[in-house]
Amino acid sequence: MKKVRGEHNIDSVFVLLLFVVFAGSVLLVLLFGASSYESLVKRDTKAYNDRTAISYVAAKIRHSDEKNSVYVGSFTKREDPSADGISTLYLKLIAEGETYYTKIYYYDGYIREVLCEENAGLLPQDGNEIMKAKGLSFTEKDQLLQIKVLNEDGSESALKLALRSEQEVK
Repeated sequence: MKKVRGEHNIDSVFVLLLFVVFAGSVLLVLLFGASSYESLVKRDTKAYNDRTAISYVAAKIRHSDEKNSVYVGSFTKREDPSADGISTLYLKLIAEGETYYTKIYYYDGYIREVLCEENAGLLPQDGNEIMKAKGLSFTEKDQLLQIKVLNEDGSESALKLALRSEQEVK
């Protein structure tokens, strides 16, 4: 009888040891999986932030790309890009005989947008916050519009768009 009890104890210890090894393996796999998941989330978030601002502005431009409808200026003066130091993209919209402008610009940590008449007297802080960023600039030369976004992480995203409405259709 004593011999049977001894074997039973050894079997229990072996099963318990096997369970501990299995549980430890599961724990290690979960830890490595969580680490991989975290790095994937960080990578995807960075890619999203890098692309979103540029894609948003590009979509707005493509939507408004008509002859003489896209301008680069400052917030206070459409004709003078250096008037107040706020690089602003103007997208012209004519609705029911009235002319409106969508202004896209960077102010106080955000890319902002406002729809208004040209001389509405709005201030830069009056625009809707679109996305957090560290900077946004526009330059236009020979119907080529360059957009640069300084992302929150300090990286820069840039895009050049040809304003096609000015080109002849062949």
